[in-house]
Amino acid sequence: MTIDEALYQRARAHGINLSQRLSLVLEDDLRELERQQWKDDNREGLLELNRIAGECGHFGDEHRKF
Repeated sequence: MTIDEALYQRARAHGINLSQRLSLVLEDDLRELERQQWKDDNREGLLELNRIAGECGHFGDEHRKF
């Protein structure tokens, strides 16, 4: 992995731990990508559940007080 020298020096001057920062940013990026992938993978099933709920109502509707 390479990084622009000037950028590295600026980060170092501010005490930024690049390894830690990279790990945090990668974790956030991967979490978002995996969340989107899950939604894409499950889109048809979720649409079907919404269709069924629209036709039949939601579980427990008859017991709700609101």
